[in-house]
Amino acid sequence: MPDEKNDIGNIKISDEAIASIASIAAKQVDGVLDMDGGPVGTLAETLGVKNELKGIKIDMGKESVSVEINLIVAFGSDVSEIATAVQEKIKEAIENMTGLSVEKINVNINRVKIP
Repeated sequence: MPDEKNDIGNIKISDEAIASIASIAAKQVDGVLDMDGGPVGTLAETLGVKNELKGIKIDMGKESVSVEINLIVAFGSDVSEIATAVQEKIKEAIENMTGLSVEKINVNINRVKIP
């Protein structure tokens, strides 16, 4: 479905659109504070550049998608529980909104912060 033709024209879903869906879904999980874009993302934010898609990598197949997401979670949270909830939330959101099947979702907890 990333590229689909119908009688009216073409439909294309970009990697950025999938990343946006993943980001919004992940942030709905209690304990997720933000995505972690690594040192480059931190430097960009220091300079005032906001990137909502930081820390998310999308690998698009013909009919499926894989997601890798880097998170910052709240101190005191059950990290394993948060990671599983993020996987479920992202899978549900992508499949419902795009019709693509989600092959895998790798969740990396990169940092823990006090909220």
